Amino acid sequence: MLVTTQTVLREKAIRVSFCHHACYSSIRDASAAQGKQWDEPWDADISELMEMLAKIPEFRGAKGREYLLSFILAVCVVATLAGAKNYREIATVAAGISGHQLRLLGAEWDYFANCYRYPCQTTIWNVLTHVDAAELDRITGTWLLAQARKYRDEDGGIKWVIAIDGKVMRGAWTDENDQVTLFSAMLQEEALTVAQVRVPDGTNETTQVKALAQELGIQDGERVLATLDAAHANTETANFIGGKPGWDYLVTVKTDKPSLYREAAGKIRPLLGLDPDDVMTDRSHGVIKTWSCWIADAGEIKFPHISQVACICREVRNLTGEKLSKEIAIQATSAAREEMSAADLNRHTRKHWGIENKSHYTRDTVYREDHNQSWRGNGPRALASLRNLATGLFRIKNVKSIKEATEMVHMDRMLALHYMATVRNSRRATLPANRPGIKRRQDGERIGSLTLAESASSSSPLPCRSGPSMTERKVTVAVDQEFADLAHANPGLADPPRRRRLSLVISLVPEICHVSRLPMMVQ
Repeated sequence: MLVTTQTVLREKAIRVSFCHHACYSSIRDASAAQGKQWDEPWDADISELMEMLAKIPEFRGAKGREYLLSFILAVCVVATLAGAKNYREIATVAAGISGHQLRLLGAEWDYFANCYRYPCQTTIWNVLTHVDAAELDRITGTWLLAQARKYRDEDGGIKWVIAIDGKVMRGAWTDENDQVTLFSAMLQEEALTVAQVRVPDGTNETTQVKALAQELGIQDGERVLATLDAAHANTETANFIGGKPGWDYLVTVKTDKPSLYREAAGKIRPLLGLDPDDVMTDRSHGVIKTWSCWIADAGEIKFPHISQVACICREVRNLTGEKLSKEIAIQATSAAREEMSAADLNRHTRKHWGIENKSHYTRDTVYREDHNQSWRGNGPRALASLRNLATGLFRIKNVKSIKEATEMVHMDRMLALHYMATVRNSRRATLPANRPGIKRRQDGERIGSLTLAESASSSSPLPCRSGPSMTERKVTVAVDQEFADLAHANPGLADPPRRRRLSLVISLVPEICHVSRLPMMVQ
């Protein structure tokens, strides 16, 4: 049962439910926001994400630039976390973000409108269609890989198992009357898309394996197992992946490669009468699925860097034991038996399709990517990058239902700060309790060159809403020696009635009052 308290804003006697206050999450169920929880939404440390977005190269001229590029992209990330599917929905979510959250994202104060400014739909469209989408993919993918690296604590180096597959954006067409195709790599265990490239028009994804591998931020000493479907069972891909130090491939072989398929099947056929080397069973959705795996050395098979071949038999039965279907798959890998057992090969082959279920399917169902007809410029790829980043932020917080999470963020957009927050050093590190970039002050502590003292009419500090545009209270500023310098720069402040005390109208949190704003806010 959710118990709420009420806080009375004394000046206007407005009763505000604690759980519906704009600076607090109205969703208090732990299952709604998994991972580390904070007492206040602004305690979430989003500085690392903001630093990453600041690395995206600026493409706009200085003249007429109203917003920082990192701020616009951060607003787009919040909107994507809230389930925005296109430019209009991103702009709609941006218009509903609270002023306090805009400030944390890097918004500037508009003295004329008396609020924090947010980008409109035209600005968002111009940015996403002209931003360097390749750099956006590279920077966000490398950042997500770095986040996954924090949670790995393996002796002898890290081994990444990466599923590689392409996706056609059926609603986005190019100038050459061809559909936009993106080729991406996803970590099997974490379900994070860590690299993505666009397939050039007139070609297919099999020509982009090298380009995709170059985008991966793999460090020296780390090992990689790349899992691929049957389209990549060719000598060029096998030569490239198998020839890279520390890299191995695991690829499906079908009858479209008759020579390789015949030789691999010949190695496996004598073993099929024996017990399988590994068996996996799963019971779900009213059926029982069984994966049986036989593995053998490749021997003299003529294929680059091949070391082992395997046969996986997948059977589906109902709960009464009646057989419903049976499939046979031949696998080839460059990993030696000491590095990959039958259980490993069976598991990695099955998890390879996680890139379809956890990445492509999510983008199609949650964000309706195949129905999105955004085609101009770099827009399709930029939107896909934002969806990969948003999905990755959810996965880092161990969210299982992405659709449900986006709905909750849409209902309470302050919850987006929880998902945008990261741990800086390691998984054992704790996030600071202070707001990003702001030092918590004690009573009487000096901030800048002024000392802020709350008026006696307020018995306790009240939660912040969204900035100076909402219910306000007066904070008395005690002016000492600095007043002479301030009055010299602003002669209007030197009137005798104003020499003793200045009354500033600021928001419910005094820390957002900056010294540079003082001359313009004097009553």
